[in-house]
Amino acid sequence: MGYSASDLERFAYCHLSWWLSRDGVKGDGEEIAAGVEAHAAKGAEMGRWKRLLAAHREALTTAFHLGVVAAAAATLAIEVMFLDRGQGYHVVLMLLSLLWLMVALGFLWRAVSKQEQAAAIRRDAGFVIGDPAYSDLDKPGVILRSKKYDIAGRPDYMVRRNGHLIPVEVKTGKTPRRPHESHILQVAAYCVLVEEVAGERPPYGILTYQDAHFEIPYTEDLKDKVLRTILEMRLKEITQKVSRSHDQPGKCIGCSRRRACPDRLDTNVTFNTRGPKAPAAEPEPTGARTPAR
Repeated sequence: MGYSASDLERFAYCHLSWWLSRDGVKGDGEEIAAGVEAHAAKGAEMGRWKRLLAAHREALTTAFHLGVVAAAAATLAIEVMFLDRGQGYHVVLMLLSLLWLMVALGFLWRAVSKQEQAAAIRRDAGFVIGDPAYSDLDKPGVILRSKKYDIAGRPDYMVRRNGHLIPVEVKTGKTPRRPHESHILQVAAYCVLVEEVAGERPPYGILTYQDAHFEIPYTEDLKDKVLRTILEMRLKEITQKVSRSHDQPGKCIGCSRRRACPDRLDTNVTFNTRGPKAPAAEPEPTGARTPAR
């Protein structure tokens, strides 16, 4: 049975939370509801952004074609003027050329206007700079699947930057000082999927929070970490030995499956407790932090 990029995120957060989710336990709480609502709002803005960019491209293409026609008509008018001066056809052609040029300028103005509106939407919604190439926010996107590593996932969206396809994951919670390890692993999984499915290696993935964007370099070490995590998850499923993988009360308090967890830190009940539980260390600062603008 394969894993999703979200499975890797849950596993990195807490092994037992991931195990409960695999067993059908749904997350609940105000944070989940707020996240769903925030993603729906982002989806609406993504749809507007894409429509404005499409309208910009259409208007720009129309302006270009009309400009070519206007230039051709003007050229023909000049030729007719010298070949058949008495008929006055060149005047008609020149007037048509000017008319088409005026219409072309109108479409050019529309293209500039739509581009400015799209840029405003992008800034207000906190989307990263780039040409949107894929989205799972405004409507379900195509699932990216890796047969080689048996994982799948749908990034929130992807943008084309400098010829590279960059996966972007949207997090609607508070902006951390540095990205959470579980979030880094999720966006790294998307990089693995893009590399295999699209046949091109992204130089980095992007995590977006409310107030900042973090570029996560897609290194060989990070890819190896994704593959090691997948292997560890498979071993957990084979052995059926899964326990809480941290000693941080804050994680249990913030866990959306805490009500169903028999091994949370605020109870004496234990579940499949085998061996010491290693605390989940905070990751070192990774990637570039840029304001969400």
